[in-house]
Amino acid sequence: MGLELGQERERAVRALDNLLARIEEAQRDLEQAQARLEGLLPMRVVWKKKSCGKEGCRCARGALHGPYPYLIEHKEGKKLERYLGKGWSPPEGMIQPERYRRLMGEFNTRRERLENLLQRLDRAVEMMRGWK
Repeated sequence: MGLELGQERERAVRALDNLLARIEEAQRDLEQAQARLEGLLPMRVVWKKKSCGKEGCRCARGALHGPYPYLIEHKEGKKLERYLGKGWSPPEGMIQPERYRRLMGEFNTRRERLENLLQRLDRAVEMMRGWK
C-alpha cells in the first residue's frame, strides 16, 4: 500500500511539473502576442487583469483574469479607458483592421490557453488538498 501511494505521489509531482512548464510556455506565448499588438497600435494601450466576480473563482483568491487591452484617451480633461476587445476596430487609416483582428485573435487564443492551464492547476491543487 505504501509503495503504491509513493508511486502515485511521484506521478502526481511529475504531472504537476509538466503542467507548470506548460503554464510558463503559455505565459511567454501570451507576452509575445501582446508585444505584437502593442507594436501595431500607435496609441497608448494599457493591459489590465480583471476579476470576474464569480464566487469560488481563482480570481477571488487574487489570480486575476487577463490581461485585457484598454486604449487610454484624454477628452475634456478626463481620462477614458476603452476596451479593445470584442467589436472594436481601429480608426480608419490607422492600421489595417484585418491585421488587427488577426493579431487580436491570436492573443485571445493564447490567453484562453493560459486560462485553461491555470484552471487545470487549480483543480490539481484542490485534489492534492484532499490528500492527507
